[in-house]
Amino acid sequence: MRVLFTMNPAPGHLFAMVPLAWAMHLAGDQVLVAVPPALHQQVRRAGLTAAAVGGEASFLDLWPGDRALGGNEELDLDVFVAIAERTAPDVLALAAAWRPDLIVSEPVEYAGPLAATRLGVPWVLHHWGLPVPDEAHRAALAKVAGRLGALHDGLPVDPPAATVSTCPPSLGPAPGALPMRYVPYNAACTLPDWLLAPRTRPRVCVSMGTVPIPEGVDGLTVAVRGLADLDVEVIVSGAGVHGIGDLPANARRIGWIPHRHLLPSCDLFVHHGGSGSSMAALTIGRPQLLMPQMCDQFSIAERLTAAGLARAVPFAARSAGAVRALVTDLLADPGPAERAARIRDEIAAMPSPAAVASELALVGSLTAARYVVPV
Repeated sequence: MRVLFTMNPAPGHLFAMVPLAWAMHLAGDQVLVAVPPALHQQVRRAGLTAAAVGGEASFLDLWPGDRALGGNEELDLDVFVAIAERTAPDVLALAAAWRPDLIVSEPVEYAGPLAATRLGVPWVLHHWGLPVPDEAHRAALAKVAGRLGALHDGLPVDPPAATVSTCPPSLGPAPGALPMRYVPYNAACTLPDWLLAPRTRPRVCVSMGTVPIPEGVDGLTVAVRGLADLDVEVIVSGAGVHGIGDLPANARRIGWIPHRHLLPSCDLFVHHGGSGSSMAALTIGRPQLLMPQMCDQFSIAERLTAAGLARAVPFAARSAGAVRALVTDLLADPGPAERAARIRDEIAAMPSPAAVASELALVGSLTAARYVVPV
């Protein structure tokens, strides 16, 4: 079976889909990833094959110039529609030439479902982790309905043949979705010796994700200052680490160490509330302090704090004092860690990517006869 993955040019969107792509490859399927060249290096590092679509479209370049990147608690889909407007002609041409049996797309990638509908190919919706609440998603879609209608040229897009959800059962997965165990992937590294050395005090990881926006650098700065006078070891990772200036004596600035390797040695994860970071911490069973700054991060913060396994710093209330107080509380209270451990066990019991790949093989094989190349 030929499987085409389509996604936006942001590393976190790719990382969430790599385990299923690997599982399909290992099952003998041909897997191709259609994405703008800005993400090709990460695709190759994941051991997958990329196809160029959309020219040099990038997430940051296409963000609306009249809007700040951070601080907006409403889901804004304009940048993702702008990317689809660039990529759709290439994705349609690629799909017509390569003839996939199945297309797998993430929730805010709109060219893949369009190509699937045009060609009569089934498509699969692959959630990143904690799905955006339906009401918020519908409201955001309504604001870009005109542009999506123009992109689709008035053609109603087929609903997904299947939906894959890595959201743990107790945190509200998408209704009717195929559950799949979240397997953390965020590239590779050479493991440093210090990571394996015995610890003498609590370790706190601080990261603001993979997209280097000014608000992320500000978040790192605030968090590191808040932790400076606590008896903890601070590990600063991810995008923006070189923009925060000198570090206090208890902090270490590191290169790229995947969270699946770093977080098991940590007692707490302070981060921006991105789906990948949140799910990595849930998979390992660590409590979290969230500092949401854009897109779905605010709804993720609400969901995790409501579940009692995280605390959150509102964007407008960011301060070193707020971080210090909440970190002190989280390290002293065993409740969030115990609840995070229960979620970890839920995730471990979910079906593997290999099992889900087998389910999706049936979807592709049963509907391959519908393949129609439009005139």
